[in-house]
Amino acid sequence: MLRVRHCLVALLATAALAGQVAAQATGSIRGRIVSSDAQRPLSLVTVTVAARTARTDTDGGFMVSNVPAGTQILRARLLGYREVVDTVTVIAGQTIDVQLTMEAAAVELEAIVAIGYGEQEKRNVTGAVAKVGEGEFNTGRIISPQQLIAAKVAGVQVVDNNEPGGGLNIRIRGATSINASSEPLYVVDGQPLSTGAGGGINAGRDALNFLNPNDIESITVLKDASAAAIYGANAANGVVLIQTKRGQGRPHLEYTGSTSASSVTRVPSLLNATQFAAAVEQYAPTRVDSLLGQTTDWYKQIEQSAFGQEHNVSLSGAGESNTYRLSLGYLNQDGIIKASTTERLALGINYNQRLFSDNLDVRLDVKGSRTNDHFTPGDVLGNAAAMAPTQPILDSTSATGYWDWNTTNASPSNPVASLNLATNNGRAYRSIGNLQTQYVFPFFQALRANVNLGYDVGKSERQIFNPSNLAAQVRQGHGQLNITNGTVANSVLETYLNYASAFGGLPGRIDLTGGYSYTQQHSDYLTYNATGLASNLLGDNGIVPADNEATNQSVVDYRLISFFGRLNYNIADRYLLAVSARRDGSSRFGAGNQWGTFPSVSIGWRLSDESFLRNWNALSDLKIRASWAKTGNQSFGDYLQYSTYTYSDPLAQYQFGNQFISTIRPSAVDPNIHWEETRSTNIGLDYGFANQRISGAIELYNKETKDLIFTVPVAAGTNLSNYVTTNIGSMRNHGIELSLSAVVKQSGTGLGWTADFNASHNTNLLLSINPSKSVSKILTGGISGGVGNNVEVLQPGSPINSFFVYQQQYDSVTGKPIEGGYEDLNGDGVINDSDRRPFHDPAPKWILSHSSYLTYSHFDLSFTLRAYLGSWVYNNVASGLGAYQNLTGSAMPANLQASVLETEFVVPQYYSDYYVEDGSFLRMDNITLGYTFTYRGQPWRVFGSVQNAFTLTGYSGVDPTAGLNGIDNNIYPRSRTFTGGLSVRL
Repeated sequence: MLRVRHCLVALLATAALAGQVAAQATGSIRGRIVSSDAQRPLSLVTVTVAARTARTDTDGGFMVSNVPAGTQILRARLLGYREVVDTVTVIAGQTIDVQLTMEAAAVELEAIVAIGYGEQEKRNVTGAVAKVGEGEFNTGRIISPQQLIAAKVAGVQVVDNNEPGGGLNIRIRGATSINASSEPLYVVDGQPLSTGAGGGINAGRDALNFLNPNDIESITVLKDASAAAIYGANAANGVVLIQTKRGQGRPHLEYTGSTSASSVTRVPSLLNATQFAAAVEQYAPTRVDSLLGQTTDWYKQIEQSAFGQEHNVSLSGAGESNTYRLSLGYLNQDGIIKASTTERLALGINYNQRLFSDNLDVRLDVKGSRTNDHFTPGDVLGNAAAMAPTQPILDSTSATGYWDWNTTNASPSNPVASLNLATNNGRAYRSIGNLQTQYVFPFFQALRANVNLGYDVGKSERQIFNPSNLAAQVRQGHGQLNITNGTVANSVLETYLNYASAFGGLPGRIDLTGGYSYTQQHSDYLTYNATGLASNLLGDNGIVPADNEATNQSVVDYRLISFFGRLNYNIADRYLLAVSARRDGSSRFGAGNQWGTFPSVSIGWRLSDESFLRNWNALSDLKIRASWAKTGNQSFGDYLQYSTYTYSDPLAQYQFGNQFISTIRPSAVDPNIHWEETRSTNIGLDYGFANQRISGAIELYNKETKDLIFTVPVAAGTNLSNYVTTNIGSMRNHGIELSLSAVVKQSGTGLGWTADFNASHNTNLLLSINPSKSVSKILTGGISGGVGNNVEVLQPGSPINSFFVYQQQYDSVTGKPIEGGYEDLNGDGVINDSDRRPFHDPAPKWILSHSSYLTYSHFDLSFTLRAYLGSWVYNNVASGLGAYQNLTGSAMPANLQASVLETEFVVPQYYSDYYVEDGSFLRMDNITLGYTFTYRGQPWRVFGSVQNAFTLTGYSGVDPTAGLNGIDNNIYPRSRTFTGGLSVRL
């Protein structure tokens, strides 16, 4: 608080000084901007005059107030249109009316992009930065902000888990870590979220769901380390800057409402009742009598047509010296699997006030939401696949009213019983906000002081209840109640100075920023778990006596202190230099390892402005960029440098005579654990032809992470734990990115068509695992089937999470895989783990995407195609249910995956590369058709969209995008969604 008071005192002092400056005679400029072709009003045009800025509203109108009297230069800019420059004579005390037209063009070089602690013209950026505006966002039922930019930015992979609002992952140029997070840092309106990579607290679904996508104006991705290094320790995985909408134009009310319907596109391929009965008769004849002759499709019983609705209302406008926007959004979306749904109520406030002759700019941003989530109970999808299709759903004689196997052995259970009797619910409250002030010193206009005070607070609740009379609970001898409550409070103070001007006798212009950042977080998680419940009466609404009860509380305090600086040097927009450095101190490391320094340097050379290319009329821009930077990663657990102590439970006490004593066990620890460091280089080429009708970029990059943090096995007898977390390895990602945007047909009075293409190729390689740690490889990728089986490996010389399997042998006549027939790769005559080898990996080698935006008269049409090439998936449903032994084990007979009809495996072959399938695909992510018309002088729009219109793939499982680890183990199915809606302005 002392730091805050000092900053506020300084801010008030400078404001008082500004108030002493004599006011100038001023006037106002009022105008309207339309397209040159169809005279359509253009919204979101940035109008700048005499250092004052406004944006046009949806009818093209704008107002700029407090403009000094005299002759002024007015500039109007909008992405996709040529800049308009006009001279306006302002008369004191009067309002001047202007009418401007803008001609459609390709992407303008003068577009402004966020770069972290500031903005920069796109033409002068020296790092790899990509901005996606509202007009380019993905359409349809969008629940999480990350979905807006899926397949829109080269080198950015967005992976979801198919649930409504389910957890999403973003990978920017591949994963940079294994144990630490590889998620980017999210910054919303200048406010960094949580304590680093990722989105903060949640109740089980995506942490960014608190943010209403309808409130977002643009998303900027800082891809290379030189662009992101200004964020230091949190920037190893890239940075995503989210800018929300602000008020503009005359006061107006906007409403957008939509409804949607979703259906399942694909489920696992399983035996039907006839095929299953025949298999039991052949391979388990003693169990034929247990079959009851039904024809139950268990997936049909758990899936549903999922309906959703969304409503967004906003009130916004602008006055002479202020802008404001207040928004309210409601979303309710059911999942295609019963018992899954998400509901969100979100509120947003943006207010901007200019004071003291516009020298002081105060901006307030507040976002808050409540989300209610219902989750499909954890065993439903697995049981829908494994439950025998010959058995009925209901049984009036059972305690639950549902039919189940009468056995104490582990066996499939009735998934419909779980859907209706078990519950899994979560709720989260979250609010972020910040107050930003910028003061321009009236006696030194080139110098600006900035202060940013922000908060990020959240609370989550999760209740999981499994009644004691469910079949699976009866076999285990208990019911279960698990309650988890968490709170997180994060506060940020950032203050920095910015100087932008020509400097001394130097040619060109410098832009210098230097500042200080302080972040602190307090989190408190409390967990209660009970088994052996005495009653099911209260469900998850209360606590009943139980045989076993355990509570756990985790309290964490974290701090990050930073000093940062950046210098941009620009000579005639031709020669560009950017240098930055950030020094971070993190409480997540022990003494001697808490501080890290993260520098970057980048250069740019605009060849198109040189004399030898200036006369090439077809070339409108050609710029070469190069950069180097070092960033850090501290997004992992707190207090890892210290041992934690755990009390033993009643089953692990030590006996002294007739007395049993609880033990206290310390964890394994490496007191010297330190930063992961990523060093990156990037070479880029920006190009433009035909006055930017064709434009794009080519990027070559290499990034190497050292001191990777692994959780590795501990040698027996050296510690009281099996594993320790320590720095142990290194990894490299390198690749190429291609982007192209083309105005294929300028709209004029007919068809307008803009097409975007992206392609990215990334190669990942684990370089080393420190041999001094006695570890040569680490098995990972746990699967269903068997006990403790892993099908992936971390092994130097291979991509991370490569599949670790045997090379399957095939019958030369039938072409079928030979059961137990594997290649003896080491030639020792024995088939064992030494013959398993890394075989492909889940990460796509190429990600391709194409978006088209078409207009004709009042119609608009857009669509996005996406393709993955060279991605691989382990079909765990096929390997786990693909052997006739599932009919004869100690459990009751389980249904089989249809691959068994081809392989005829009797014993499961979990480690066969037969189950590692090519997951390449082509998918139509979304198609949207809209029609805009005028009603009572205001623009209205009706629209319809289809998401996941089709997928072309050779993969036999549920979804080729089976999460980041590429293991398809009863994953939530993907849906096809139809959405229709209406947008109005009043």
